[in-house]
Amino acid sequence: MSERPKISLVTLTHNEEAMIEQCLKSAWFCDERIIVDSFSTDRTVEIARETGAIVHQREWPGFMAQRTFGVEHATGDWVLILDADEQATHDLGNEILRAVSLPDAADGYRIPRILYHLGQYSPPGSMPDTPVRLFRRERSQIGGRDPHDKVIVNGSLGKLEHPILHFSYSDIADHVATINRLSTTSAEELDADGLTTFRMFANPAWRFINYYFVRGGFLHGAHGLYGAATSAFYVFLKYAKLYERRLNARKSL
Repeated sequence: MSERPKISLVTLTHNEEAMIEQCLKSAWFCDERIIVDSFSTDRTVEIARETGAIVHQREWPGFMAQRTFGVEHATGDWVLILDADEQATHDLGNEILRAVSLPDAADGYRIPRILYHLGQYSPPGSMPDTPVRLFRRERSQIGGRDPHDKVIVNGSLGKLEHPILHFSYSDIADHVATINRLSTTSAEELDADGLTTFRMFANPAWRFINYYFVRGGFLHGAHGLYGAATSAFYVFLKYAKLYERRLNARKSL
């Protein structure tokens, strides 16, 4: 009987001492665990090494470049991506082991991701999040646009059933700080044009309607309203910062 394919975990870190141990331990089914750390000043690297991870330290060049670096240093036939604030469920681990061992396995797999925030998990069905997180290393690459990098698979895609759990925000202030940081990065990747002002209002409105009404966020009380509002706020900030950049460019003329 042939051995199953080797699986590599790739995780990016910067000052993640509170979460990194649980993240790495949740990937018990991976044959190697690779950390790409952008020079943490806390115990992240120490904890990662104690947990058996291979740590590479590198200045932060952006999500896409850092993730690509990690994948390039993986030696497994398959790569699993987890963020430091994410954990694979035990059932997902078993499902991944079965999937990669199939003779007709797909080249990449979407995995549902569930956010835990304010004491509960995201309402099912609202803004479904199923990124490609498991893929054949030789048939995939990192693409997208910072800060929203994504895996591009040159081949077939499947979908797994069991989820990744996402413990992203310690409180509302942390959530707002994350929205502020990511919206700045996202705005820097866009070009301002004559429709920027329109998009600053129309795009957040659609995001709220889609989350709250189309996806059924209204069925989940205050938690659904919070999710819709913060999702729309992120989109508003992104275009507001783009609008600000456009104004500053005009002043410099």
